[in-house]
Amino acid sequence: MRKILLTKKLNQKNAALFDGIADIDLVTVADGDQAAFDTHIKDAEAVLLSTAYKMSADVIAGAQNLKVISRTGVGVDNVDVAAATERGILVLNTPQANSISVAEHTVALIVAISKQLLMYDSELRAGNFKVRRSGKTTDIEGKTLGLIGCGRIGRFAAEKCKAAFGMDIIGYDPYIESLDGITLFKDIEDVFKKADYISLHIPLTSETKGLVGEKMLSLMKPTAFLINTARGGIIDEHALADKLRNDEIAGAALDVLESEPPQADNPLLGLKNVILTPHSAALTKECSARVAFEATRGISDYLKGDQPEFVFNKELIK
Repeated sequence: MRKILLTKKLNQKNAALFDGIADIDLVTVADGDQAAFDTHIKDAEAVLLSTAYKMSADVIAGAQNLKVISRTGVGVDNVDVAAATERGILVLNTPQANSISVAEHTVALIVAISKQLLMYDSELRAGNFKVRRSGKTTDIEGKTLGLIGCGRIGRFAAEKCKAAFGMDIIGYDPYIESLDGITLFKDIEDVFKKADYISLHIPLTSETKGLVGEKMLSLMKPTAFLINTARGGIIDEHALADKLRNDEIAGAALDVLESEPPQADNPLLGLKNVILTPHSAALTKECSARVAFEATRGISDYLKGDQPEFVFNKELIK
């Protein structure tokens, strides 16, 4: 039997993707059941991987039958891709399934931090109606959105911001030379200097880890906001907290943090000019269904002898 390890329970639609495939054993482990995962990964041929588990080099080395790691999401930072590639293991992801949902969350954070919705709500509930005169909010209309990373999610967010608020869109992406409706800069610092909103849409790599630190934050306008729906490790959270605490930038709205869940001493937790959401941008009902389907389909295609559509380590495709 060919064991397929699932870290998400399949609904009827997704389970049907395995119909007609002989000699497979679908084994499901619950989120957080590390012991069961460690046991079953050793002889699994494929794994449907959520963010709850990590495929480190050691785990990959011990999974002697493994041929496919199918990640439920865009990011593959919980997979040692180099170790998988060395072993000839396909790493799959779902780069298109969550684009709309994350873009919508990005826009929601821009609105929420600009209009100080959470601060107003908490102050009102505490009996402070006079907070309405605090002058903490700002209009979005006609402001400049700066994209760091101009892939699908960034472009979708930009389209929505332009349509809803007439925003000017600028961006930085070393892999893209030109885009309709977006003014691209060759120097990332120019975007940080000019934008009223900086929105991050880049993966977490050795090159991007800590990219947004003291230097980049110091370039931002004191009236500017930082939005992150990408990965937490891109931002130096202590540097950001210092800037926010000293009102050197207006605010931040983050869906991701370097450590998740955050440690109790995370300096951002006590600041009122920050909005934090728990890495939930891609966890809408619709998006969760799309991501699970696409990740499951990747494994199904492999088992049927077809090439999966989204292979992260494309160098293994012949």
